[in-house]
Amino acid sequence: MMLLFVTVAACLPAQQPAQNPVKQELQQAGVPTAPLAQYSSVKVAVVPVQFYKEGAGAFAGQPSQAIRAAFDSLLSEQLEEHGLKGMWATPADVQRTSKRNAMYTADPRNLGAYPVRNGVNPKKPVIVDPLASNLRRVVALHDARYLLMPVELRAEGGKDGGHLAVRLLLVDARLNTVLWQVDLPSDRAATYSPALLQQLATRVADLVVAP
Repeated sequence: MMLLFVTVAACLPAQQPAQNPVKQELQQAGVPTAPLAQYSSVKVAVVPVQFYKEGAGAFAGQPSQAIRAAFDSLLSEQLEEHGLKGMWATPADVQRTSKRNAMYTADPRNLGAYPVRNGVNPKKPVIVDPLASNLRRVVALHDARYLLMPVELRAEGGKDGGHLAVRLLLVDARLNTVLWQVDLPSDRAATYSPALLQQLATRVADLVVAP
């Protein structure tokens, strides 16, 4: 399967206010409005975000553990609100199950994802151990094959404002292969606010079920 790597722009020119910026950029990149829609009726495990990288200026100073936990919670809520409850295992589901099976699986917040923190080479989208083994254990606990991993949450910007972004990998855990990856942004803002995190979590869920 061909690996698709999309970087979505953070915002569009002001003369196009009526359109969803992310939706339009995905379409311009040749990606369907909900590129993961085909997985909406398939069991998928969504793990917690693995890393956080803070920006400078007005976007600096967000505690890593707190913002990661907040994003995981918001994403869990959005996946359920998009009708995926019972089919997709949310980050909250994955953490609960892992706690009950602590002798079998690694901490889902620390799966050893550093080798894929910057994404994968489209020509070599293979995941190796220990990450590969950890992901297989996660999907096994949820009777799934596929896994969505928010690898890195980033706050990008400076004195003039910025935006949040998250790098996502869709993985076939049985084949240890990345099927799809994207860098997804929030809108740009003068300063950080929790509303940006909410917006980003919603946009991740929108990739599966179009708004």
